[in-house]
Amino acid sequence: MRKRLVLAMAFWWAMALPAAALAADGATLFLQKCGGCHKKGGQAAPVNPADKASVVWDKYFARGRHPVDLAKTMSNQELQSVIQYLKQHAADSDQPAAAVIPN
Repeated sequence: MRKRLVLAMAFWWAMALPAAALAADGATLFLQKCGGCHKKGGQAAPVNPADKASVVWDKYFARGRHPVDLAKTMSNQELQSVIQYLKQHAADSDQPAAAVIPN
């Protein structure tokens, strides 16, 4: 019984840690890669995760609505991390995040 509990906990940690790391990387990437343009007075409108609902972020990127070709500024893996971060902190999430890009 104890062995099963240990295995279950190990499995849970193996699944939870990459998701948490991905979210942390997404937040950092969002600030680094997006923050330069999406800040007050920047080249693009200020943007924060809580500006849209999760499904809207999905549709926005799936439909290629971003005016800049993001493939030139970040890898697909980095973009997926940013999208995951935006969705995790969207307006309809449990932890909406506003004003994360410094002015």
